[in-house]
Order: sequence, then C-alpha cells, then structure tokens
Amino acid sequence: MKKISENTLALVIAAAVTTPLQAQQLEEIVVTAQKRSESLQDVPISVSAMSGDKIAEAGMQRLDGVANYIPNFFVNEQPIADTINIRGITSGTQAGFEQSVGTFVDGVYRGRGIQSRFAFLDVGMVEVLRGPQGTLFGKNTVGGALNISSAAPTEELEASLTATYNVDFDETDISGYLSGPLNDSLRGRVAFMDRRMKEGWVENTYYDEDMPGKDEQAIRLRLEWDISDSTTAQFKVESGEFDNKGVSPYQIIDAGPLAAFGVEDTMDDRSSIGNRSAALDPGTSQFLQGDIEEIALQLDSEFSKGEFTAIVAHSNYEFKRGMDADFNPLDVARIDDAEDFSQNSVELRFVSSLEGPIQYITGIYYQESELEAEALMLFSLDSLAMLSSGGCLAAGGVLAAYNPATDNPMVAAATAAAMNTGGPAAVARACADATVLAPINAAGVSGSGRYNRTDQETESWAIFGQLDWEISDTLTATLGLRYTEEEKNVDQVVFATDFIADTTTATSNPLAALSSQIIGEFVPHTFNDLSRDEESLTWSANLQWDVNGDTMVYGSVSTGFKAGGFNTLAMGPDPDDADFEEEQVITFEVGSKMSLMDGAAELNVAVFRTEYDDLQAAVFTGQATFNVLNAAEAITQGIEIDGRWQVTDNLLLTGSLGWTDFEFESFPNQACTHDQFEAFREAVWAGGNNILGAFVNNGDCSQAGINDLAGRSNAFTPELSAVVSAAYSWQLGSQYQLHLVTDAIYTDETYREEDLDPKLLTDATTKINASLRLKSVDGIWEIGLIGKNLTDVDDDMIFGADTPLFAGSRFASINAPRSIALTASLNF
Repeated sequence: MKKISENTLALVIAAAVTTPLQAQQLEEIVVTAQKRSESLQDVPISVSAMSGDKIAEAGMQRLDGVANYIPNFFVNEQPIADTINIRGITSGTQAGFEQSVGTFVDGVYRGRGIQSRFAFLDVGMVEVLRGPQGTLFGKNTVGGALNISSAAPTEELEASLTATYNVDFDETDISGYLSGPLNDSLRGRVAFMDRRMKEGWVENTYYDEDMPGKDEQAIRLRLEWDISDSTTAQFKVESGEFDNKGVSPYQIIDAGPLAAFGVEDTMDDRSSIGNRSAALDPGTSQFLQGDIEEIALQLDSEFSKGEFTAIVAHSNYEFKRGMDADFNPLDVARIDDAEDFSQNSVELRFVSSLEGPIQYITGIYYQESELEAEALMLFSLDSLAMLSSGGCLAAGGVLAAYNPATDNPMVAAATAAAMNTGGPAAVARACADATVLAPINAAGVSGSGRYNRTDQETESWAIFGQLDWEISDTLTATLGLRYTEEEKNVDQVVFATDFIADTTTATSNPLAALSSQIIGEFVPHTFNDLSRDEESLTWSANLQWDVNGDTMVYGSVSTGFKAGGFNTLAMGPDPDDADFEEEQVITFEVGSKMSLMDGAAELNVAVFRTEYDDLQAAVFTGQATFNVLNAAEAITQGIEIDGRWQVTDNLLLTGSLGWTDFEFESFPNQACTHDQFEAFREAVWAGGNNILGAFVNNGDCSQAGINDLAGRSNAFTPELSAVVSAAYSWQLGSQYQLHLVTDAIYTDETYREEDLDPKLLTDATTKINASLRLKSVDGIWEIGLIGKNLTDVDDDMIFGADTPLFAGSRFASINAPRSIALTASLNF
C-alpha cells in the first residue's frame, strides 16, 4: 500500500512541477439544489455534486461509488436497496421504515430504496444535500437529500456505446444512448444498460457458485417538446429488471457454536452457505428477482414573473428474494420476502424570476402509495430438534418427559430447565427446547413456518414556500416553510404454516403451529384498519453574506421530520406494539464558499450541529424478528471541507474531508451484543428469581437497558473520512490524449452493526482507485483501464450481524478486493 501511494504522489508532483503554472479557470458546476439552476458556489447550504462524466470516468455503477468522494456521505450496498448515511444518520432496511435520506430523480420522489436501483443509468448530475431539507424537498429528509438528474436530450444528433469488462469478477457492463432532434420542436434520448457478473469475489462451495452474481437490464426514454416559445413538456419512461443469484458475498466470520459442525471463521474468498432439503433449498445462497417502472410528465412554462412547473409521475416495483436465513451449511432456516409497491405523485411549483430584491418559490405536493410486504420463514424441526437435543445431552443436561398431545409445553420446558439448575442458562435453554421440539418432531412434524403480510396505504399532501430577501447588495435572508399531512392505513396478519416452500396458507396442524411460535417468536394475530395521522410544520432560515466577489459565508437553521409507521415484522398480539412515532430534527450550520487564486481554485467549508429526537430503531431479538422503537436522542456535529484546484490546463486536484462527532444522548434499549446477552441470561438464571430465566431473549436484554448506548457513536459512521484526487492529461502528438485519474480514499474505523458489537468493528482503510484512458482528440473513441481498491483491502466488511438461531455466531458481507476492468467507448 505504501509503495502504491508513494508512486501516485510522485506522479502528481512530477506532473505539477514539469508543467508551467499559470492562472487557470475552474469549470463551473451548476446545480438545482434550490429548485433553480445556479452555481454551486452560490448555494448557501452544504451540497456536493458529481457530474455524469466523472461517474463514467471512474466506472461507478451505483451510488456507493459516489460516496467515496463526498465528505460525511456513506453508502452500504445491500441486496434490495442501498443503506445511505449522511452525518451519522441512516435508515434500517425494515420495510416499515421511511428513508432518512430522500432520493429525488428528475424531480420525482423515490421514497423506497429499491426505486432508485437504476438511477445511475445515463446520469447527468448527482447532488448530495447534507442536513434536513424539509422545505423544498419535503418529508423524510432528516439526514439529507439526493438530487439526481438523468442526461437530457440534445440539440444535435449524438450517440455513444460503452463496453466494460471486469477481468477479476467476469463482469460485463454494456451501456449506451442515442440522442438528438426528432423535428424542429421535439428532441429525444434513449439510454440502456445490460450488466452481468458471473464470478464475483466469493466462491460458494455449497452451490458451486460465485457471489455476488448480477443479471440486470434497464432502459429509459426521454422526450422534450417545445410546445411554444415559453412552454416545454418533458416525458420520461424508465423500466428495469433484475434476476440475480448469489446476491451478497456473505460469509461466517465468527463460527461460535457452528465450529462444532465444521464451519470455519473466514474472511477470504470462500463460503459454504446453503440448504439441501426440498422446502429450504432456493437453489442458491440468495436470489433476487424483480422489475421497476416509472412514468413521468413535466411541464415548464415561463412567465414574466417566473416559471411554473408541474410534475406528474407514476412509479411501481415488485421483487421477491429468497435466502438461507441461517447463513451456514446446516439445513435450518430459509426466508422468502417480497414487496409490491405503487406510487402516484403530483407537484405544482412556481419559481419567481430573479428581478427585484425579493424572490420566492411556492408549491403544493400530493402523493398516494400502496405497499404489500410479505415474508415466509421456514424452520427445519428435524435439524433444530437434533441440535437442541445434542446440545443438551452433550453438556450433561436432562430432558423432561413431554407428551405433545396432552401436556402443557411451557410447563414441560420449565421442568426441563429446572432440572438443570446446576448448569448454565444456555444448557437449560437447549434442554427446554429439546423437551418441546423433539417429541413434536417425533410425532411426524419435520418443520414449520411463519408467514406475515402487511398491506399499507399512504396518502400525504404538503404546501411549501421559500422567500429570499436581498436586504442589501451583499446580504440575503431566506425563510422557508412546509406544512405536511399524512395518513397511513395498515392491515397485518401473522400465522403459522406447514413446512412447504412458497406457502401462504395457515397450518391446520397444532403441533406445527406450536413449534413455529416457539422458534419464530410470535403470537398469531390479525390487525385490521390500523391507522396513523400525522401533521408537521417544518421550517428553515438562512442568512447569506457575500463578503466580496470571491467569498460567501452563511448561517442556517433548519428542521425536518421522518414519518412514523408500522413494524412489518410485528410479532405480538398488541397493535400498539406495531406502531412507532415520527422522528424530529433541527440543524444549525455555518459555512463559507470561497473562490481562490483568481478562479483557479475553490474551497468550501461547513460546520454543523444536529439534534435528533425519537430516532427510530429496529432491535433484533436474537432469533427471528425485530422490535421497532422510538428509542433514541442523538447529537451529531462536525465539519465538511471540499475543494478543487485547476493547477494547470492539464492537472486538476480535488479533495474533501469529513469529520463527524456522533453521540447518542439517550438510547437505553439497543439490542444486546451476544456477550452482553449471555451474561444477562446467566444472571437471570443464576439469580433464581425466574425459573424460566433460560427463556429470556435479546428483546428482554434490550428492555433491561444492558446495552445503553448513551455517549456512544452510531454504526456506519466513521469519525474521519477523506479523499484526494488528481486528474492529469497528456497530449500525444496531434491525434491522441492520455488521461490519468488517481484517488486515495481514507475511511476511519467503523462499526458494521447497530448494537456496536466490538467483533464487528472494521479497521481504518486507505484505498486507491485509478483510471487510465487513451482518447482520440476528436472524441470519437477511447479505451482504458479502471482499477479499484488497488491497495487490495480485502477484509473490509459492508455490514455484519449475529447469525439467527445460532447465538455466538456472526456473519458479514465483504467488500470487493482489488479488481481491474477494461473499457472502450465509441461516440458518434
């Protein structure tokens, strides 16, 4: 790593000192962060932007690539949807959660993470707005907003075709577009992509497959029609589908009790996750199939006083996922989950002209959506009865006599636990489970399942406005307000099933139902017409001072909220336990944007402090479900610095640094780590106050406040992150150009699980990415090499967690090691 870093630095220095230094001008970056086009340097909020050209140049396929270059912005790639973290605030993957960072693509809100799966198709610009954006972008932007614009149709005919092949992962990515005029008033653009990964970076020896595997296609059509000199209509239709196998590179990184079955601790390139029984085997370690569609119509009309915009959109998706839920080679559990979602939205907005001392933006927004989320989890009683009996007897435990046809299972289990008062709680629990499960298994029940479905309808509307007042030539004040109302209605059902793949029918076998409830930690129930009504007033205030033509400073206060909802994995009979409340946030920020060296350089700085109330948290019970709580209060504060320097015509240096000090003010009920839970359970058992002490779960440990996170940081939140990038170009004769881009990316140590398990703390990393491209001067063709993670950091986790049903075991998803890709483009 040191050698690569030194060589890269030497190359940058050599380029700088061998090229005459002279005053240069940076290319202006234009953003729409405040619903009007303006220079990035004139926007008085903390916003970073990346163009589609930079994204293509670096070979980025998804949002996690952009995160490497933007301070205090982190993305963890997940099978269904990316987990986005801005300034320490993130959202869980629970289907009932709204996202803490709102994503907007071509002005359309995409509140479900998977909706943005193909947002990087033919992208024009990505803007990352840090901090709550509760006025112009609306609800669920407590952490920030992503404003993504796809490339627009062009006035001239042009086309491009790009093919990229990753040598190490056998991944092929083909993309392209055709754009230009259809007549004097109509322009069009069609873009497509086809991505297939066959090898990935982890070999699954169970299924003889490589992970992750990808098979994804998408297409987008955009039309622009000049209805008149003052009115333009834009139409967009986008469609994508995916059929991926071996989706995530999961590995058991801490075998714990699985070591007795030959499972090894690994963080290399091999995994043995899989199932063989007919009910449990999905044919792969994990599959994900689905499709996404969006249709949008935008109308822009210019008037003497400003511009009116109307956006009407429909978006829908559906997917199904199946996976080995125990993440090991034993036939124990499988989960299949699916979502079917549709959304309709309308936004009407008027943006005043820039004439006069007062400008304003006002509008209304309406959205309705329907979500069906369902999951089936299957448990093999053959395996679980054997494992619990073996664990009990191997430790010298005693099974109690139990007749499943006549005896009370809890009494029998309590008897078994009581007969092991001389042993630890873990043995008592194993014997209690075996006492109940073994006779049920012997009676012919080979397994059972738990099915849950949540149907949710949401309707929301908002009215918003923002006023800019130029107090003087150098001083501008801004005030924004947004009033939102939202209603959610939910039906939910949870019941036990037979041991059958894809079943959605309740079992008629009482023994199957009993075993399912014990293992799956639920009580069968049906909730009808649960509802939530929320209303919120969010506001922002900003004061901007143009010190001179080169320096602007600002100070702001802004608020936001994230809607409450319903736990789609609620397993208890009390409907109040399914409901959780909204989050509230207020942020204070001061910053400066500076143009330096006669326009050759820029430096932007932001200092912030954010206070959160009623943070939503999903707390793992340790077996097979999550409780959702409004459990936390937190303060996050820090600094963001980013800059650019056009050293010469040939050399551009960019860099950014983010420092985040995140601290929970209150979070008494986070899930316990494994070590905390075992100590808690043993204390309850040994205390003699509760003969059923062996039956406590992680939810009980959480409620006891054992893992109180007050004063500690959040997961997925490195304290320090930084990136330095150098882009250099050479002229080779009169026909060719050579472009080199090198990035050094530093990320501090980071917890990869919400309970802050020390065994899931990753070390600080420094990664080097680079691309080298040979281009024709006329821009018709280019060929190149793209290298990622050239320092070969190969033990870096994306995330990790406790293994369900195997306390003491941990699994993780592993980031990609070093890889090299070949790329070629033709432009017409």
